[in-house]
Amino acid sequence: MANKLNIALQRAKLLNKLWPQGKQFHKQALAFTDFYQDKIIVIKYGGFALSNQKIVKSFAKNISLFNQLGLKVVIVHGGGPQIEKEMQKQKIKDQEYQGLRVTNKKILSIVKKIIGRELNPMIVKNISQSGGKAKSINGITKKIIQAKKILNGKIGFVGTPSNLNKTYILELLKKGIVPVISPLGYDKLGNTYNINADTAAGYVAEKLKAERLILLTDVVGVLDNKKKLIAALNEKNASKFIKNGTIKGGMLPKIKTCFNIIKKGVKGVVIIDGRNPNATILELFTKKGAGTLISK
Repeated sequence: MANKLNIALQRAKLLNKLWPQGKQFHKQALAFTDFYQDKIIVIKYGGFALSNQKIVKSFAKNISLFNQLGLKVVIVHGGGPQIEKEMQKQKIKDQEYQGLRVTNKKILSIVKKIIGRELNPMIVKNISQSGGKAKSINGITKKIIQAKKILNGKIGFVGTPSNLNKTYILELLKKGIVPVISPLGYDKLGNTYNINADTAAGYVAEKLKAERLILLTDVVGVLDNKKKLIAALNEKNASKFIKNGTIKGGMLPKIKTCFNIIKKGVKGVVIIDGRNPNATILELFTKKGAGTLISK
């Protein structure tokens, strides 16, 4: 009993220190901390949330808090805008096929540089500076996602995951370390593949049977016809929203992907706005959440 009280007091201190502005939610946060103990949370991190330094630091603080509270968090990050910027700088034409970046050898070297050598260590460094423990899995010096090329190499070195070194991730989580994974895959011939970050995050979440997959996007979530946030979606009402045109455009494949991931064992997928500095913590530690929760 005394031990439980000590743990609760330590958690309350951490919340006061790392999330003082969320004081009104601290009681809820303590309950959710209990709920998420021994469950895995995978977060796909990218887009604007990775471009804005203020939001990078806020995200790192959120992850550090989860880590110090004992939550098992895995980060899979992208870097699309940063890759585009580097390609423009080098005057390389950016081509897409069905939403995937055509990746020749030169573009692959840019992807490896930006994602593996720059963004990945930067995320790890920010989490460490906030008091958390994180480990770089950059897909170059440390590889854990086995992949195979798609469309017979028609769009170059673009891959889809075929296997995952799950044991290594679970060992890190057991030691209280946050794995930070670049979406770079490899094959037995020594080739490296550029994997879509959403695809990589979904695969990692599926293989780890995650409680939650959180997708940090540049939208607040799924909106209804009056532009109001839809807090929760299941297959039945999602089907209705697709038929009446509420869910359309770029959100349509995202939603379909979410339901495919859920069918493979992930308990819920959440689409949240990565532009909100505390979106991740609000999603996990408040009853209201911060985006759209997609579940069975």
